[in-house]
Amino acid sequence: MRIAFIGPKWNELVNSYPSLGLGYLAAVAEQEGHECAIFDFGLRPEVPVEEDVKAVLDFKPDLVAFTSMTTSYYSVEQAAQLIKDALGVPIIIGGPHATTLPDVTLENPNIDYLIYGEGELTWRAFLRAFTARDFRWDRIPGLWFKDEDGNVVNGGNSPMVKNLDDIPFPARHLFELDAYPLYAPNGERMITMMSSRGCPYACSFCFKGIVGRTYRQRSPENIIAEIKEVVEKYGTRNFYFIDDLFTIDVRRLDKILDKMIEADLDIRWRCLARVDRVNPDLLRKMYKAGCRQIHYGIESGNPEVLKRTAKHIDLEQVRRAVEWTEEAGIASKGYFILGLPGDTEETIMETIEFAASLPLTEAMFSIATPFPGTKLWEELLTKRPELKYNADFTKAYYYNSYTSEIAPFMNVSEVPDHELSKYAILARRRFMEAKARRTYHKAFGPKLGEMLWRVSRNESIRAVGRGLMHLGLFKRFKYYKTMGEAELWS
Repeated sequence: MRIAFIGPKWNELVNSYPSLGLGYLAAVAEQEGHECAIFDFGLRPEVPVEEDVKAVLDFKPDLVAFTSMTTSYYSVEQAAQLIKDALGVPIIIGGPHATTLPDVTLENPNIDYLIYGEGELTWRAFLRAFTARDFRWDRIPGLWFKDEDGNVVNGGNSPMVKNLDDIPFPARHLFELDAYPLYAPNGERMITMMSSRGCPYACSFCFKGIVGRTYRQRSPENIIAEIKEVVEKYGTRNFYFIDDLFTIDVRRLDKILDKMIEADLDIRWRCLARVDRVNPDLLRKMYKAGCRQIHYGIESGNPEVLKRTAKHIDLEQVRRAVEWTEEAGIASKGYFILGLPGDTEETIMETIEFAASLPLTEAMFSIATPFPGTKLWEELLTKRPELKYNADFTKAYYYNSYTSEIAPFMNVSEVPDHELSKYAILARRRFMEAKARRTYHKAFGPKLGEMLWRVSRNESIRAVGRGLMHLGLFKRFKYYKTMGEAELWS
């Protein structure tokens, strides 16, 4: 059987990296003996869906499988209709949108089946039944479908994979890896990996519907085997571990680091981490094993707003973790959310100034967005019970380009929409200004660095400075300006 896997468009945004979800499902399908192809429409947002679908039609699949966020589901609806009209083949969908709004999703006449939750086990059972022409779908947990009368049959939750080592490595050979804009600071290609699933925390802005809250881990041996496969097959030595909780189990992480060091892999990697799950010794060992950047979810610089997110961290833990990370030689990136419940213009400025005070290499300022399936969404529904999914969700940007204002989607703060979007741009400018000041201090010392930084704020002198930089002067400043990026990655 020929199976087409499709990642839809997300409005005007380019997909940063391949969908590991589709990669895992395609690997399962290949294990079952099927011919697979992955079509990531999000790689080319400027191309009309009709053009994307042509490649799928040329493949002539017997089955089409979509994944979708709520923000990209409108694209799914467009593509599904074109494919159904042209081929008439069965269409199945999974992912956050399907799991959050299964009944609404199956109202679409072009979608026949839906996988609720983590997909691998339900997907394998579905493929075997489909191949055997055994249409007793109600015997497959986690599979939702429509009966002969068009009524939605609730298949319940998909069973979770207990032993993650049982899942085949993602079918990366089916992706256009070179087309994704995910690079290491040195300009080399970077590959995503996941070493665990599940998160026991309940942050208000986070969706847990797919992998659940039960924390499960892959063995260190299994992780090292996948790293070696990627290095050998794709010549890539840069990795991004996208686990929600890469550092939560220190003993398990310690074993992974030992395996990395022992194998002498010569790799560089980044990961996501919580500020309350790192310490100086661990960070130094992570550096030795190749870690060169850590992304921390910091969210807010106001204690009360931060408390309402149920993140269960405090500002002192943030400050210590970032300082320890810098001392270990690892670059740090902080994620901040503006416009959270309880946010006022004053608390947003607290967040901006707190971010500026931290020795972060990078900072990202998003706008709070209540997606279905999150506590933010549930809180919003209590105030506005009439809210339902519609095509406007394609406008639910929370990423910020910082070059133009973006309209907040369902603002949950006490700040007017037009002011909130301005603060997002201000936050970036203020952080970069503070980072430049720290760079001057590091390059020239506190006193001279402070004087030169203050002088540099004069626009006329800035123009002269840019000319001197172009001539190769201030080399020391240029060197420190790049520290934390390409230099730290080496």
